Amino acid sequence: MFGFVLVLPLMMIIIAGNLLRSRGFYSESDIRTLTKTLYWVILPPLLVRTTFISGREVLVQINLLIGLSIAYMLTIGISAAGAVFLYHRGNRGRIAVSVFSSIRANNIYLGFPVIMLAMGEAGLKDASVYIAVSTISFQILSIMSGEIALSGTFSLSGLGGILKRLTVNPLIISCALGVGLALLGLNALPMPIDEAMKLMGGAATAIALLALGGTLDLSRISRIYKMIKETWQDCLIKLVIHPLILWGLLLLLAIPEHLLKTTVMLSSMPSAVNCFIMAKEMNMDSDYAADLVASTTVLGIIFIPAWAGFLRII
Repeated sequence: MFGFVLVLPLMMIIIAGNLLRSRGFYSESDIRTLTKTLYWVILPPLLVRTTFISGREVLVQINLLIGLSIAYMLTIGISAAGAVFLYHRGNRGRIAVSVFSSIRANNIYLGFPVIMLAMGEAGLKDASVYIAVSTISFQILSIMSGEIALSGTFSLSGLGGILKRLTVNPLIISCALGVGLALLGLNALPMPIDEAMKLMGGAATAIALLALGGTLDLSRISRIYKMIKETWQDCLIKLVIHPLILWGLLLLLAIPEHLLKTTVMLSSMPSAVNCFIMAKEMNMDSDYAADLVASTTVLGIIFIPAWAGFLRII
């Protein structure tokens, strides 16, 4: 029961953002401004601070990196096999979306708020370790696999473009800066800077949830049954199979329990909102990607509490 209570305040803010968008209070450009502010202004100091607090731990989590990378590759392989041979045969646009989105969880808009609400600052610290360790392999594998599924080919120039984009990613830069400051031997950040970062990070939860609500299309939500019926195979992989694979691997690799719980919880989040945006930019089936994001978000009402209960977070 408490699991649904955990999700309820999050859903209330998401619905508020959705209603504000549908009633004209937020325009499409306003939502873009919210997400841009979150991505470039609010999340970077949050990640710098929490990654700095994590200190050198980020650099010694080799087993976590191994477990995450193997889980990503296994999930992508399962998704590709299912999409190619079973439910998206011959439709390269949808196959690419299946493969690309199978490991892309909504960590920013939904995952961080869930972890903060359920586990507090300690969970947020572990979440930052997870982000710092996973981001590069996660981005490369998801984007590269999507491009291969779409075109059927792989090129070194395409990989070079992915790596170039990663070097200017503010989340990666923030994590690297936090680790770098920790390696300098600082015991603490200067108080004014630390407090400013803390206040900035405190705004992340509400803005992320409002932006998520404003991004979801009510007209598509109204036909949610049809969307789930069309996307259920990919929903199953994203919400059940991927986090289950990761949970098993991290148990085998003896990852500390608190970090394991945070990592698996974040991996069980619905599909990232940027799946739709990136699918459109990469010439995949963006309408299907939008349906998948909406379906997994709605199903998250069930699966987020279920995973929280399974992991004994609540």
